[in-house]
Amino acid sequence: MINSSPLLKNNMRIIFFVLIFSLSITGSDLYEFSDQSLEDSFIELSKEISCPLCAGSSIAESDSDIAIDLKKVIFRDLKNGSSPQEIKNKLISIYGEGILFMPQNKISLFFLYAFPLLLTFIGFILLLKFLRK
Repeated sequence: MINSSPLLKNNMRIIFFVLIFSLSITGSDLYEFSDQSLEDSFIELSKEISCPLCAGSSIAESDSDIAIDLKKVIFRDLKNGSSPQEIKNKLISIYGEGILFMPQNKISLFFLYAFPLLLTFIGFILLLKFLRK
């Protein structure tokens, strides 16, 4: 049987209070916005910008150093009066269009999704013609 000494009980209490205190301070906001529209723009941009380091996650979901830096840039630019589109264009000029989850060029999206469907349709037509002979 373990002898529970007063020193062990005190250490456990200290660890418990440190754990509770650390959980209570992690929920604080990192950015303070002057109005709700800036905060909404920040959240929306953070979800639209992909993390250059993390595959398949936005900077809103990532805690990497580059994601934190990008969030700081977005916050600073929004506070300085830049529009979300201007911020996107700035990030695209630095990182390329791959920084966005959805590319802005609608023609490239059309070819990206329509070309395989078109090839499948043509292949189906050729297969029907071949089978009818």
